Amino acid sequence: MNKSILRVAITSLGLAAAQGAMGQDSPFYVGIAQAFTRESNLFRVATGQPETSDSYSTTSLLAGINQPFGRQRFFTDAAVRQNLYADNDQLDNTAHSLAAGLDWETIEQLSGRLGYTHNRALARFGADQGPALTTKNQETNQEFYASAQYGRVSLLALEGTFKHRRLDYSAPEFAFAEFEQDALGLGLLYRPSGLLTLGIAGRHTKGRYPFAIQVTPGVFQQDDFDRNDVDLTAVWVPSDLSTVRARLSYTKESHEAVASRDISGATGAIRWDYKPTGKLTFTTDLIRDTGAESSFQRTGQDSGGTTSIGDTSELATIVLFRTLYEATAKIQVQLNARYVKRDLVNTFALSSGSASVESGTDELGAVRLGLNWAPTRSLLLGCGYGYEKRRASSAVSYGYTAKVAGCFGQFKVQ
Repeated sequence: MNKSILRVAITSLGLAAAQGAMGQDSPFYVGIAQAFTRESNLFRVATGQPETSDSYSTTSLLAGINQPFGRQRFFTDAAVRQNLYADNDQLDNTAHSLAAGLDWETIEQLSGRLGYTHNRALARFGADQGPALTTKNQETNQEFYASAQYGRVSLLALEGTFKHRRLDYSAPEFAFAEFEQDALGLGLLYRPSGLLTLGIAGRHTKGRYPFAIQVTPGVFQQDDFDRNDVDLTAVWVPSDLSTVRARLSYTKESHEAVASRDISGATGAIRWDYKPTGKLTFTTDLIRDTGAESSFQRTGQDSGGTTSIGDTSELATIVLFRTLYEATAKIQVQLNARYVKRDLVNTFALSSGSASVESGTDELGAVRLGLNWAPTRSLLLGCGYGYEKRRASSAVSYGYTAKVAGCFGQFKVQ
């Protein structure tokens, strides 16, 4: 660990101790965390190729606020992470994440939420398109969202939403995957009971890939796209132990420059939260959408040492399963599993006037088992082991396997 990070960590510990003395009900928290991770196939090279294994250290500073005031609530979670690699020090980087928002409501019928997220991390290796990099490539994703609802306790409610998303890369070789989009939605909610909420909404999205096609070296053609959705939504609470949230949409997306990305048909997502006992919790997600849309929905779900979300697939089918078992008041066992099947088109290799586009599919399976121990309210220790495997149907992607193991310690007070 370099000396500057160590000094900041020590300072953070002092702040944490001072904050802890202010009382257990404080809306603020601060903390530090230290993790060590080992990966067997760091660059996610294809099966049969020489693999590079490496270990890296992640030192994190954490802070957050959850402050109600009147009818409103302000919240934020922030982290800065210093990643240092044992052998591949060209990958050393500083990552950060920020999530902030405001829940608001009036004394009458209006309510809503404002929020912003900003994440920077090392982009995942083993991308389905683009060059096989072994140098640093940081991915930055950000999202601003706003929603407002009229009739928050009524049988019928009107809801409007807005989202702005943007994805950028530091390596010019991955400029083709950068994009930004704005989405505006308006819908009607129907609440026949406290256990069921039904909705219908229209949603329009306009976006662009600014560097979609390389016309000549250093000269790119932009790909603009429009997307229209009709969303049917439902929130169903069949019991105190179970909650189901679902969206089924008819989607039509049209691209100006890369027509192979056009889609027309059904997309959607469903989540089931189930807590059969006080010690056992299950969460299951099924998502079917474009890579750009589905990857933002699962921010932070990737296993391994990255939280990057870039996904250039035309369509992706994703199944996420998470379970948490509280063996004792201080010991938790976690099991996470993930399956992703993607329909791919080769946009990286396109040049102006290309006559054809190569396509294919790939499938990724990943599982992670973790054990956490909280000896005190402020201290959390844990270790985990993960395995991932991908197989591909064409040259657009390729298969690989990787193992990820690590342990961490976290000190956080509130």
